[in-house]
Amino acid sequence: MTVLVTGGSGIIGRPLIDLLLARGQRVTALCRHPEEPDSSQLRWLTGDVSKPLLGLPDEEWQQLCREVDSIFHLAARTDFKGKSLEEYGAVNIEGVRHIKELALISGAWLHHVSTAFVCGDWGGEFREDQLQEGQGFHNFYEESKYRGECVLREEPSPQYTVYRPSIVLERRPTAASISVFGPFVFLDGVFRLCLEGAKRKNRLKTLRVEGNPRAHLPFVFNDDVALALADLAEKSGDHGKTYHLTPAVALPNDTLARVFNQAFAREAVAWVTAAGVEKEELTRPEKILSKKTKVYAPYLNLTTTFARDNLEDSLGKEVLPAIKEEDLLSAFIIFLSTKKELDRGVSHDEQFHLERYFTHFLPQYTGKPLIKNLASLSACLQIEIKGYTTWTVTIMNGILIRIARGSSGNFGYTTDGNTFLQVASGKMSPQQGFFQGAIQLVANPREALRTATALEEFFREYPYHFEPLLAHP
Repeated sequence: MTVLVTGGSGIIGRPLIDLLLARGQRVTALCRHPEEPDSSQLRWLTGDVSKPLLGLPDEEWQQLCREVDSIFHLAARTDFKGKSLEEYGAVNIEGVRHIKELALISGAWLHHVSTAFVCGDWGGEFREDQLQEGQGFHNFYEESKYRGECVLREEPSPQYTVYRPSIVLERRPTAASISVFGPFVFLDGVFRLCLEGAKRKNRLKTLRVEGNPRAHLPFVFNDDVALALADLAEKSGDHGKTYHLTPAVALPNDTLARVFNQAFAREAVAWVTAAGVEKEELTRPEKILSKKTKVYAPYLNLTTTFARDNLEDSLGKEVLPAIKEEDLLSAFIIFLSTKKELDRGVSHDEQFHLERYFTHFLPQYTGKPLIKNLASLSACLQIEIKGYTTWTVTIMNGILIRIARGSSGNFGYTTDGNTFLQVASGKMSPQQGFFQGAIQLVANPREALRTATALEEFFREYPYHFEPLLAHP
């Protein structure tokens, strides 16, 4: 059996292919720019669903028609930047026609991945059997996916199943995730504004974001969606239906704001209603953020709910549970930690002062409370300094217990020598280094961020003095 996956390099396509291979399937993956080599069970095709024959040479097309038994159609344009329906039509509408043709010729079952937001501006609950309800749309992406589903219903029609995920987040995002969906665009916007404030040594005030704190966002992680797709596809008796791949409980907006603030270790954002904006005009940074994220504004007032009757009948009520705050926070922190690659070496002066700090300055506090009134702090953390070495520091009930060369901490930080010494001197807070992308969190991002916030007081109260070094670039 050969399974074709279009959009194989996308955020759902990648984990779906891994699952299919793990279950013994032979997979052909199609995308415009394959970056991975073929293997015994996986073959990559360079193609384009917007073109006839998927942009393949005739011989490749004919071979695909003979071999494929099942098709997962994930390829789509998912951004909100388009100014017209035509900009999305080639991939999201005509692409469905071309995949539909392949399914009809090959006799393969078509698993079509749409979006829950074909509901458009529908109010209240939207059922899995609903589609053409006279709804309007918030953007051309939504409308194009709606029209793509309509194409499937046109005769002649292949055998198909429709899957409608809601807002899909990468569990382990990268710096490129800003191009995928809104939450990372918001994070990037707040990050840049905080960075600008840090450069000016001016702590940015809480940013007000227009939205309804009582509304909600139906987040689902990409690997959970891929698992649901693979499991449903194996249940041949449940084919031919439409499934909402949406969470059992959507994430409230006030929870989203709380997680944002935890990621930045400060009160970075707060919701404000339209009436609140009229009462007090947005500040310049708030206007910048509002402009950058304008296309996502309708989703910050979302009250639509999605029925999951078909999904729960097939996979149970436990499938796609409410997203956990700690998992969302971890994804946000991972994204923020990718904002800058660390490749700066260590100068001779820096190496001298780093060695002095860890072997002479810091050991004088061994057996003593590091931070006043924080006896609850216990941690085994590692500090990797690129071009130098890694040190592990153990703190128990607020008391410094041990300093050792090597990597044996439960979490930690990666940075360059100059950044660490500026933090150790009290010239830069850990948060500033984090916002500037000069400090990356390792292993347990949440615990690393909490501990860095606590240690800021120690660096301020017991600064390491090395003034001549600060002249180095």
